[in-house]
Amino acid sequence: MTDIERRIEQLEQTAAERALIADLSTVTETRIRNAQLADELRLVVAQLRTLRPGDAHIV
Repeated sequence: MTDIERRIEQLEQTAAERALIADLSTVTETRIRNAQLADELRLVVAQLRTLRPGDAHIV
């Protein structure tokens, strides 16, 4: 597994955790913000997956 693949998996895990926090939260602001973060992380993951390995420049 390459470093980029590990980082993508970490992002996926974080997105899943944020979604779970959003689902379990009783505080509206916390629920909304964590749902937004989960969505943003899933978008980043999708974008990274479309890149070819030679094109990925993650700092």
